Amino acid sequence: MSAKRYLIVNADDLGHSSAVNRGVMRAHDHGIVTSASLMVRWPAAVEAAEYARNRPGLSLGLHLDVGEWVYKDEHWTPVYNVVPLDEATALRNEVFRQLAVFRTLTGRDPDHIDSHQHAHLREPARTVVLEAALESRAPVRDCTQEIRYCGRFYGQTAEGSPM
Repeated sequence: MSAKRYLIVNADDLGHSSAVNRGVMRAHDHGIVTSASLMVRWPAAVEAAEYARNRPGLSLGLHLDVGEWVYKDEHWTPVYNVVPLDEATALRNEVFRQLAVFRTLTGRDPDHIDSHQHAHLREPARTVVLEAALESRAPVRDCTQEIRYCGRFYGQTAEGSPM
């Protein structure tokens, strides 16, 4: 007998802007998006959390935002950095701060944790995020063996160009 399988279609960047929220909301309301990752640092996060509270069928995770980069002149360059990515203490403080904001906005723990532009996959962020995940009992994208992550449907190439 084979194990049950589930397809989770996750939309990142919920809360980034009202326009992003509308897109995620429409995709969920029309049946394709089953999960979303909430960015709590952006002004539209309150609107997004309110929407999610009224949609029990939408799994909601924390989309950690520690920076953003663009591909320019054959290099990734920062658009902004929330904290230095090589400073574990600063990362830990920010990750747990964003987790606390998530809890305040939603009234619960996240169903999963991931990060903007996959920043959580590099050390020391990976260790810090796994610590937060253990405390909140949430799986981490591309770090939890029981959940297979497939990012081939991402909207950009490896160089940041739109698909």
